[in-house]
Amino acid sequence: MGRYLPPLLATRYFEAAARHLSFTLAAQELHVSQGAISLQIRKLEEFLGMPLFIRHARKVELTREGLQFQEACQALLDGLEKVTRSLAAPEQHEILTVSTIPTIGTLWLMPRLASFAALHPDIEVRVVSDIRPVDMQAANIDVALRVGKLPGKRYPAHFPAVNLVMLEKWTNIEADLLFHDTMVPIASRQWYANQPPIRCVEDLKTAPLVHTASRPNAWPEWLKAHGVDYRRRDEDPEYGHFYISLRAAQDQRGIALVPSVLLQGYPGNNELEILLPDLQRVRSAGDYYLLTQAISHKQTAIQKFRAWVLNEAAETVTH
Repeated sequence: MGRYLPPLLATRYFEAAARHLSFTLAAQELHVSQGAISLQIRKLEEFLGMPLFIRHARKVELTREGLQFQEACQALLDGLEKVTRSLAAPEQHEILTVSTIPTIGTLWLMPRLASFAALHPDIEVRVVSDIRPVDMQAANIDVALRVGKLPGKRYPAHFPAVNLVMLEKWTNIEADLLFHDTMVPIASRQWYANQPPIRCVEDLKTAPLVHTASRPNAWPEWLKAHGVDYRRRDEDPEYGHFYISLRAAQDQRGIALVPSVLLQGYPGNNELEILLPDLQRVRSAGDYYLLTQAISHKQTAIQKFRAWVLNEAAETVTH
């Protein structure tokens, strides 16, 4: 049986348009007309039988299916690019491979990488997105951004758990704290204006809550930390990771619970409202870390990247 694959030219055009959220910028990057971009994306949508973009008068947005297809396209094209570069010519730059969990990579790391490239044009950063525990030595990962807790670190019992394992092996790994994981409830301003007001944490028990598969117990444990017992309702929606949950809140599907650090970089944050803004926030039993290999022939490049990330993280915390 042959492979069931989408039109590859259309896939390439889609990936560029999804990355820029602009047909015009995609056309400029690929040196084709905007009409060619539109045509290929229509062909791709017809092949899949669903829209991948929401088209507005002056902008486009990805649908939830478009976000899922973008992730697959990015992984595919990143892998092809890596192999092509290695086959086409000897490496001219020091290459750092950075593994990051999806949403922090999309909303925090990727928008900042241009500044690192400007500071260090001799270092090429290749980003791979993965939520699974990483074996940095076996997978040839130089740097990783993960959320979880360090071996042996203890948190107060009432802190909501972060059920993610950062690494498979901690040998020769150095960890730097980037941010504390503090979750906040958010909702669409327009949607919330027509809902019963949330005046206290108890009110959230009867509200439509958006759940995130990568943190399945986030809502129950966060509510419990604030003294509220909660049992999930069958009708409440669940999405794969925080970016899609943010989008679901923006699309008026309910109230999402997300790490506060993600809101600054989310493109639709002006449409979202943090509920219970005066609430004393409870930290999670896990934090965001930068993990680096302590012993590597790329040590100089790793330390330059480390210094840059820590500076970016410090600026994020102060804003």
